[in-house]
Amino acid sequence: MAITAIGQYINQLAQSFTISEEDGIFVTKIGIYFAAVSATYPITLHIKPLTSARRPSIAVLASVTKNGGTVTASAAGTTETAFLFEEPVYLARGEYAFSLESSDLNEWKVWSSKLGDYKLGTTQQKVVRDLSPGFMFPTSAGNAQRRDEDSDIKFKMYRATFAASGSAIFRDANPPVKALGLNPFYAKAVDKNVHVIHPNHGFQISDKVNIQGMPSTLNGITAALMNGQHTITGVDGTGYKFAIASGANQTTANAPYGGAAITATQQYKFDIAQLSITDNIPNSTNIVYTGSFTSSKSFAGAESTYGTSAGIKLINGENIMLSAPHVIATDSNEVAHLSSGQSSTITATLTANKTATSDGLAQATSPIIDLQRATMVTINNSIDRQASSAATGFNVPLNYLAETDPFGGTSLAKHITKPVSLANGATGLKVIFAGHRKSTGFFDLYYRTVMAGEDSDIIKKSFTKASIDAAMPSDIEENEFHEYRFTIGGDFALTEREFNQYQLKIVMESTTSADVPRIRDLRTIALN
Repeated sequence: MAITAIGQYINQLAQSFTISEEDGIFVTKIGIYFAAVSATYPITLHIKPLTSARRPSIAVLASVTKNGGTVTASAAGTTETAFLFEEPVYLARGEYAFSLESSDLNEWKVWSSKLGDYKLGTTQQKVVRDLSPGFMFPTSAGNAQRRDEDSDIKFKMYRATFAASGSAIFRDANPPVKALGLNPFYAKAVDKNVHVIHPNHGFQISDKVNIQGMPSTLNGITAALMNGQHTITGVDGTGYKFAIASGANQTTANAPYGGAAITATQQYKFDIAQLSITDNIPNSTNIVYTGSFTSSKSFAGAESTYGTSAGIKLINGENIMLSAPHVIATDSNEVAHLSSGQSSTITATLTANKTATSDGLAQATSPIIDLQRATMVTINNSIDRQASSAATGFNVPLNYLAETDPFGGTSLAKHITKPVSLANGATGLKVIFAGHRKSTGFFDLYYRTVMAGEDSDIIKKSFTKASIDAAMPSDIEENEFHEYRFTIGGDFALTEREFNQYQLKIVMESTTSADVPRIRDLRTIALN
């Protein structure tokens, strides 16, 4: 670029430029040629888009600030000062501007060219050709964005080049410890098994858990016995239990203890995964995401634990329904069970289809991943299939309570209706709903009533299990539903007396948390 004598004072001096590459480029730095530097005030270079009026926008795409001590001035206009961006800045095809801004109106000066002016160092050769496709916006007291189409700042722009392909691997972070709340421990008297209230813990039998925060001897158990690592011997949806290896027995039956400062390690079990990654995929580039996850076990399931499920295709922003539960494990359980020492990784394979650009240089564009906005959201379905004792396809919870119990039972997944009051008494019920279940899923219907003239609170009444009218086949397709019908009483009267209030409970069960039953369109008809 031809150089005229010392250029413009800077307040919001700007220069437009054009990106002509069809797929855009990544700018790494911009070199500016200074004629004078301020020792007092810094200077900032911004990259901005142009407005529809072809003037610099107030929006800023990237910025670099320099002090006078890091800027070199040149009397001949030959020394470049590079403004290096913290990371490459993607600019799609189109018009942009960089601005140079400072609070100093007198000391900062840059070199520029102007059509018709003499070239630097001569009195005979004039600038006769505009070498830049852009134009300058010189600072003016009345209009900071006055456009001078005959002038240009002297600058160099540098772009990145990329390999044709590459990959980025994201590894899981260790799940944080969980504050368990007030008095999370309980057990039966004279029992060395400590029960821990810790919903959504993600552990399986034989996993290790680290407990901290026991302040002193409580309920016959010393802090030394409680604080530290334990091997889990039983789990359910409410928590887990482990044995105290030695020392005093617990002294009081079902007495909660532990205090308010108890913490425990935890794991993240999941059946659904959704990538939430901020990325930018320019034309002619692509990103393919795949996951490698560690298998876990449903409460009532027979799945193998700590196996590897590799090559799971993930689509950014979409739910991926897994065929079995998986887990993000603690460091100690990763070391104990996994040779790789990593329970969850995501691989992003980045590719570029063009090997060269119009300037003959290497690939100018690449997909971008924002590392500050790269997460995976996981969902675990809370469901089981409980029994009071060991049986195939069932799990035995820490403290089993049947669903006939007035206060709900211990099954994890259920829908309980509000109590329904009838204007006219009834002797039976017809319950109908649309249900979806795989071969691993089950529905159970429970009901309770209050008889006419009975002075009872329905909430304190026991439930009764109902029988289905006809068995329904399991569903294959994800959106397949069958109509489930239950007849309670009616022609065969539920009772010789009428009831005027009822409540229903539908318990959903499954031997795998990855396939859960679903219901919709619940209808009830009172019969008389």
